[in-house]
This record gives sequence, C-alpha cells and structure tokens, in this order.
Amino acid sequence: MNKIIIIGLCIAGTSLCRAQTFEIDQLEQLFRPRLRMNIKYIFDSKFKDTSGVFKQAEANAVFTFPLKTTISAEVKPDFRSLKIKDLLSNSTRIKASQTLGLLRVNTKQINAGFDSLPRKNLINITTGILGVQLTRMYNILFYSVNVSLAEEDKTFTAAMPRVSALIGQLHPRGLRKNFFYGAAATYSDGLFLPAICFGGSQPLGKHFVFNYTLPVQLNLQYRNAAGTLITAGVTGDGYRTGINYQKRRVNANYLSASVYSNLRYKINQTFVLRL
Repeated sequence: MNKIIIIGLCIAGTSLCRAQTFEIDQLEQLFRPRLRMNIKYIFDSKFKDTSGVFKQAEANAVFTFPLKTTISAEVKPDFRSLKIKDLLSNSTRIKASQTLGLLRVNTKQINAGFDSLPRKNLINITTGILGVQLTRMYNILFYSVNVSLAEEDKTFTAAMPRVSALIGQLHPRGLRKNFFYGAAATYSDGLFLPAICFGGSQPLGKHFVFNYTLPVQLNLQYRNAAGTLITAGVTGDGYRTGINYQKRRVNANYLSASVYSNLRYKINQTFVLRL
C-alpha cells in the first residue's frame, strides 16, 4: 500500500509516551469521572514541494471513568529492624489501585495542498483502559491499552484498527519532585512503532517546576498560591490516519514540533479552564 508521508515518522513512536496513549494529566482527578475538551487550530503553512498550504482545525473530547478502585491497609508486625522508622515501614502495607475506562473522540478538518480534494475531515475514536497501582516500595505503576479507528469520513467503512499500549513507573521524591520511565508500542495498519520514554519534575524554587518527557517534551511551569498554572515549553506531536487519495484508501502520517504556552485556571472544584 502506498503511503503519503507529510512529515517523516522516524521519531513518531516516541509521541506514544505523551497523553495520546496515557492520559497522564487525568491523574489530577482520580476516583471520579472526568471530561476534558479542547480545540486547536494550526494556521496556514506552505509545503516545500507544492504550491498548496496546510492548515488544520481540531476538536478533542476525552472521558475517563473509574471501573475498579481498591484501597486497603494491612498491618503485620515485622521486627527485623527495631528502629521506629523501619518498624513502621516494614509492618504496614498499603494497597491502592484504580482502573479507569477511557473514551476519546477527536475530529480534524485539514486542508492540504497535495490533492485535488484538499479539504479532508478526519475522525479518531479511541477506547481503552488505563490504570495506576501503588507498588510495595510506594512507587506508582501506570499502564494503558487502547484500540482506535482513525480515518477520513470517506474511508471509515474500510477502517483498520490501531492498537497502542504503555507501561511505566513513577517514583515520587516529594510533593513536586519525581521521575518516571516507561515503554510504549503501537501497531497501526501494518506499521509497528516501539518507544521508550523517561521524564520527571524538578522544582526550581518555590513557584517554578521544570518538567521533561524525553524525547518529546520540555516545559517550565509557574504556580501561584491560588493554584493558577502557567506553562511554557516545546513539544512534539503526531498521528496516522487513513484517507482517500486518488480514489484509494492510503495512510497519511503527520509529525510536528511546536513551541507553546498555556494557562490553567481553576474556577471551582468542578471546572478548570485551560487556554
């Protein structure tokens, strides 16, 4: 099958370590349902090899909901060490885990200059599970398995399933400091992409935190006493979708890098505004 390469896929697999596979930011609101919606617009960009332009409007909605939650504490005296700190640590076992369901609907309208019908309406529907579990060493194991359909509206009747998975572990080192690592993989209509990722958060003073998810994202965050969060950084993004090209279904692959800034403002206990 011919493939139209908009931008090469040489590092696209690493984008799996971002929220597209595992909604990391959903950890802000465990134990209850959550709906997140956002829109994005990419302004006109010229192609190097054609006279056309590329632009994209996107709307995204993600709904996560608890499927199973376990929280328990178990005390079994362990006298291998009589130090108070070791006695409490060795004798107390806290078990905590949660499995969540995920449903994502993403729509894009793109204009591309490589086709006689440049405007294309793309639809991505994803369902899956994601979970977190407290380990014996009080780290956090996280995982995700998703199945999705990503097609143009004209090719949805010939849609091919796409599968992605991620597993990793987060090591807390304080309220604002941590590091994590993981491995991800996706199978997308004949293309297999493995990836590894490493990241974390490092406080820089009272109000600033440096976050990194290598090799796809770096950012600096500022948070005030009221909980308002301002973030600025660089990030990579990508997707693969079926499209109708010259009366045939082919795959289009997209990869981008961007500099960004955003504002997160907590209106109340229910609503959060992101700009």
